[in-house]
Amino acid sequence: MNPKLRAAGVMIRDFGEGDPRQGTERQVLVQCDDDESFYRFAGGTVEYGETAAEAIVREFMEEYDLEVVVGPLLVVNEHFFQYYGKEHHQVTLIHRCELKVTNDIPEPLWHKEHTSVKLVWRTLSQLRRKPVYPEGIYPLLEQDTPATAHLITGRGHK
Repeated sequence: MNPKLRAAGVMIRDFGEGDPRQGTERQVLVQCDDDESFYRFAGGTVEYGETAAEAIVREFMEEYDLEVVVGPLLVVNEHFFQYYGKEHHQVTLIHRCELKVTNDIPEPLWHKEHTSVKLVWRTLSQLRRKPVYPEGIYPLLEQDTPATAHLITGRGHK
C-alpha cells in the first residue's frame, strides 16, 4: 500500500470582503456537488516532480481557470480507506491560498471537466449545516491563526 499524495487549497475571506449580498461573516471557497450535499477544498493529485504548491496552482488553473498564490501549510490529512477490498492511504497537504484576482469570479464557478462539481463561497454558518471534508477541519476555519494540524480520518485511532 503506497500512500497517494494530494494537495488542496483553502481560501478564506473575512467580514464583508467581496459580494455584499453574502453578509459579513467569514467565507470559505469550497468545492461541492450540484446539490451541495457536502463541501471540500479544490485540488488534486501531486504529479511526479512537482511540489504540493505547484500542484495546487496547476489544479486551480486546469479545473477553474483561477490563478492562486499558495501560502502556508494548514493541514496534513492522512486518510485511510478501503476501495474494492484493498487498503488505501491517501495524504493531502492543505495550504492557505489567495486568489490573484478576486473580483468578477462567476458564482457558481463550474468545474471544466466534471459538470456536477462547482466552486462557491460559503459562510461558516452555511458550512456548519453539511459535512465538510476532511473531517475535523471545520474548527480550524473558525480560528484567525490556526496552528498546522494533523488530521487522521477513515480509521479508529489506536
